[in-house]
Amino acid sequence: MTSISSSPLPRLRDLPLIAALVCAACYVGVDGDGLSTGASETAEQTSSASASASTASGPGTASSGATESGGSSDSDSDSDSGSDSGLSAGSTGTSGESSISDGSASDGSTGDGSTGDATTTGDGTTTTGDGTTGDGTTTGDGTTGDDTTGGDSGGGDDNTTPEGVCMRWNYDLSTTTPGSWTGSVAGCDAGDYVGGGKSSSTTLVNLYRWLADLPPVPLNQANSAKAQECALMMHANGTLSHSPPMSWKCYTADGAAAAGKSNIATTAGTASVGLYMLDPGNPTTIGHRRWILSNSLGSVGIGSTSNYSCMWVIGGGGQGMSSFTAWPAPGPFPIAAKVDSTGWTVQSDSINLGNATVKVTSGGMDKPMKVTTLLANYGSAYAISMIPQGWQSEAGKIYKVELTGVQPPITYEVEFVDCS
Repeated sequence: MTSISSSPLPRLRDLPLIAALVCAACYVGVDGDGLSTGASETAEQTSSASASASTASGPGTASSGATESGGSSDSDSDSDSGSDSGLSAGSTGTSGESSISDGSASDGSTGDGSTGDATTTGDGTTTTGDGTTGDGTTTGDGTTGDDTTGGDSGGGDDNTTPEGVCMRWNYDLSTTTPGSWTGSVAGCDAGDYVGGGKSSSTTLVNLYRWLADLPPVPLNQANSAKAQECALMMHANGTLSHSPPMSWKCYTADGAAAAGKSNIATTAGTASVGLYMLDPGNPTTIGHRRWILSNSLGSVGIGSTSNYSCMWVIGGGGQGMSSFTAWPAPGPFPIAAKVDSTGWTVQSDSINLGNATVKVTSGGMDKPMKVTTLLANYGSAYAISMIPQGWQSEAGKIYKVELTGVQPPITYEVEFVDCS
């Protein structure tokens, strides 16, 4: 089974999305959702109900404890065993799946500005510099030519029309490669993730950010080197942890530091990106996705073996200015990237979504949603998820989403398109 863990430590289960991007049949389980201590799953409600959170102690509560919405600490850190947050491999019970953990990371709240891996606002939403000074995650630091990807793509830049979106989507997916690992557990050789693996992973991160109207981020080579040691440690020990002990095989201080600031998975780097975006097994945080779509994300560090990977996401320095970010994103959106099974999301650093009432309609018909207020500070200060009840997204249809009970109210439309 494959598992993934992000700095906030959420997990992913199955990823019907993007088989082209990621290995088909990969299951994502995230360990360490980075829930705040004692914080539990938030209440789930239908679209007509307000999205206020409850405090039941659910699975996936992260021991590291997310910090308050201001997000200065690492809320995402689940218990890092790979099973926390219910996302660990097998948490869903699907064989052959992978688990993911969205980097819990209390360790980032200081210094490298990781400020709470999972905490969206804190974790670098650029406020309190938590991370803007970061361990090199600030824009560009350590990036080098061919592996930076930036945001330039031969697929074009028009995300306002179905044709433009499909052109970019298909082009970027066609240029990605699975990459390969040059190291080995024998001798604790971290090696490198070559064959285009790091650049492909960065391309996919920026493809998703482009769809959401967020600025691209560069690959941080310094953090990638540490993330490579993180991936080796996970591989050598056969599990995921955001706080690996010194007794671990192949332990290094740099690898441990990266573990606390990364989304981590039991699947290789390129394949993990789509899993993080689906983020199965993390219903109380959806922290992996929120980190990738965070305003505070300034760069990524990519490390991978053949079966484990770490994506450094905490540190701040991001240039995102979105008042809110929705997924699926407003406008034309590839149906292949739909997230009906794990939930649509809206996240914000400035709009408190805790009392949001959600209404979704298509063709004049109400589309019921189960709404959940997500835990704070996993890449954003506030967030909610919305899971379709009794219906599925369809290509060729437009869905209007309205959030009231928040200031200011939020309204947008999603048009699903078939890019095949």
